[in-house]
Amino acid sequence: MAVSEKIIYIDEKLDIVDGNRDYYIYFERIGHRFAHLDEIIHPDEREGFLSFVKNADKNSEMTAFKFRKNTDEYKLNITRVTDEKLNGKSVRALKLVELADIFSYINDNEKLCKNILDALSLVGSTFFFYEKNTNEFSFVRIDNGKSVDIFRQDIDIWCTHMLNDKMLPDSQTEEFKAFVENIKACPSRIYSTLSCGFRTSGKIMESLDFIGMRRECDGDVFVNGMVCPSSNMKQSISTSNLIDELQIDTLTKTYNKKTIYEIAIKRLKEAAAKNERIALVIVDLDHFKPVNDAYGHLAGDKVLEQSGAILNNIVGNKGFVGRYGGDEFFVVLNNVENELVLRGTLQAILETTRNNFESTFDDIKITTSIGAAVFPDNGATYDELFKKADFCLYRAKDKGRNRYIFFRDDLHLSLYQKSVEDTAGVKYQGREILELKYMAAFMQNLGQTPYKAIRDVLQHMKETYNLSDVSIYYGEDLNRIYCVGEESDLQEDARYVLTDEFQKLLKANGRFVRMDFPEDLGDAEQTRAELLHRNVRSSIQYILGSPDEIKGLVTFDRIGHSSQWAEYEVNCAVMFAACFNLLPESIKVDFALYCKLKNMGDKNASCSNKNG
Repeated sequence: MAVSEKIIYIDEKLDIVDGNRDYYIYFERIGHRFAHLDEIIHPDEREGFLSFVKNADKNSEMTAFKFRKNTDEYKLNITRVTDEKLNGKSVRALKLVELADIFSYINDNEKLCKNILDALSLVGSTFFFYEKNTNEFSFVRIDNGKSVDIFRQDIDIWCTHMLNDKMLPDSQTEEFKAFVENIKACPSRIYSTLSCGFRTSGKIMESLDFIGMRRECDGDVFVNGMVCPSSNMKQSISTSNLIDELQIDTLTKTYNKKTIYEIAIKRLKEAAAKNERIALVIVDLDHFKPVNDAYGHLAGDKVLEQSGAILNNIVGNKGFVGRYGGDEFFVVLNNVENELVLRGTLQAILETTRNNFESTFDDIKITTSIGAAVFPDNGATYDELFKKADFCLYRAKDKGRNRYIFFRDDLHLSLYQKSVEDTAGVKYQGREILELKYMAAFMQNLGQTPYKAIRDVLQHMKETYNLSDVSIYYGEDLNRIYCVGEESDLQEDARYVLTDEFQKLLKANGRFVRMDFPEDLGDAEQTRAELLHRNVRSSIQYILGSPDEIKGLVTFDRIGHSSQWAEYEVNCAVMFAACFNLLPESIKVDFALYCKLKNMGDKNASCSNKNG
């Protein structure tokens, strides 16, 4: 078990309106939710606690109170109060850390054990320690029940390194020196906010709160405290290089599909070696497509961005979050010790997402459907666990959405096995199946009304796959003959596909090139530069004709931001382009002429409207 911070959001009536993952684990009982502060505080401390909540100065005051856990026990928790915003409304946030069993977290440093209680009064999992007698200063992280030194050295040497290595902005140099001198004076309390980059090796300056207090033990004098990102943390330098390095989906700031898959595989191997329990969780946004249809893709992108932030905040350092494709996220949860821990996390995702988007759209309710499977309870391999989590996800959707289901042998095993063995047993109308059905209908219509079938399916793919545009290039000069979406002047032709470099890229898949992120193009610098010049960041490009005789190109582009393609999106894009490529030459030529005449007609109509 790790040191955890519970956050409770309350309104002016002291009603509990929401909480983070650890709140739900600690307080919520199945079938009952605490609704008011009166229900969780010890009766003997009620009056003093309510007074503390109402009058505590923002971010500074802290004290200890006994709170009622879901087991009906009362446990001592260090408490701090902050003023925050939740869904645009002002709320007070109570931040708690329990003191019980703390010595079990640290088993390799006797002196640290003596002082950790004071450090924990400062909510979090990264601590600083200063010993006056030795002038030694250290940063320690609590990890897997042990203290792990980030570094340990003389505080004056640390100060010099911080300044010489540009670990903080010039504007805070004097403030930082004063902060160091203040620690050396061992005051009764320390509360400072600094912009520095010691946690990121100087790559990102982050605003950190240093909150600490004086401690005396066996004649020695210490200052113990906690370091945590400020609630209003702002990055003072560009994070683009770090994002690329960490393989982050740039829209949601979560790991991309490839990276989160690799993390899951690695964590499963580690869990097997260490006898740990971890969970694989699939989170799907409910009613996301209507947002794109009704409000546009900018609104959809904002929903995805906020959803990524919600998941990152809830999971924190207790796991990993990735975007699996479209509006689907994938989470790897560490140390899922029991069902209560899993329930608390999933409930936090449900409620926080629903509350966050409650008043965003008048006619659309953004919620989540969640499926989960636990290692080793539900399986030993990634494929087995993922399929069972996916099974639970669609069970959640079938039951009405806005709920979570985690795999249980007693409830789901027989039905799951039947669904695997007999596709008639359980039929899921998932997006992949729906899209394949749509493509099947397109191929049927292609023989009867080819022009309409092409236009309809490309419009559908643009809207459903969150594309900026789909373009068809054809002819000797590879000029664009058709486009649905944004018609940029930079994309009037596709002659770059005639280069030897592009030919090399085709060798991997035969007829198409897939780019989730610009760096996917490897050493193809010319092609990457051309696509970046066109502001294309993710693309599927399928040649018409053959690699030896390229007659055209179909491109499916996302402009301005990179994102991971879902496999069904790639399959359907390739399926369409292959069907178009197989059309008789006469139909492709006629379609090009039809598009040209239609564009001329549209321009003439536009001019007439302006003149009229």
